[in-house]
Amino acid sequence: MAIDIQTIQALRTKTGAGIADCKVVLEETNGDMAAAEKLLRERGAIKAAKRTDKETNEGAVHAYIHAGGRVGVLLMLTCETDFVSRNEKFQELAHDIAVHIAGADPLYIAQDDIPAADLEREKEIMRNQLANEGKPAEMMDKIMEGKLNAWFAEVCLLNQKYVKNEEITIGELINQHVASLGERIEVKRFVKFGLAGGNRGCGV
Repeated sequence: MAIDIQTIQALRTKTGAGIADCKVVLEETNGDMAAAEKLLRERGAIKAAKRTDKETNEGAVHAYIHAGGRVGVLLMLTCETDFVSRNEKFQELAHDIAVHIAGADPLYIAQDDIPAADLEREKEIMRNQLANEGKPAEMMDKIMEGKLNAWFAEVCLLNQKYVKNEEITIGELINQHVASLGERIEVKRFVKFGLAGGNRGCGV
């Protein structure tokens, strides 16, 4: 099936993927935009997984100031080479993630970054809630799993829905850029400052 350039551009605008990648997935899905976008996400995740052993010693520290100077974010986003760190798409990604942090207020970068004490405290709160609600014991594990996943999506940056496109998570947004730029990309650290309090940082 021949795909017109307007459709390709529309998918590129929506996902940030390269023209060639957009053309390929649209041809494979017979022009189905939703299916093509899903395929791009899956391939981005696969490419990201294949690069987990690569060192990310280059990148950028991006500063974003919001709300008339009342909120600020410093973000360290890393990649494999200086060439990619200077790429406009990489710089735009750093800015978009910093903007997201300012609005979504994550506590951690990923699930693995949650201290054991914090995780156990949250689990204990959930157990007490379920006990007070009289949930059957045989359903506890499944309900707890759902509650924990919902909590991760609330407090972990990579699990949060992207504020500019809630159809994808920040992790999926990064994977899209891994697919198009061809390098591993990591959020290494972020710090959020606010005049009204709530200053926090996460990362190494």
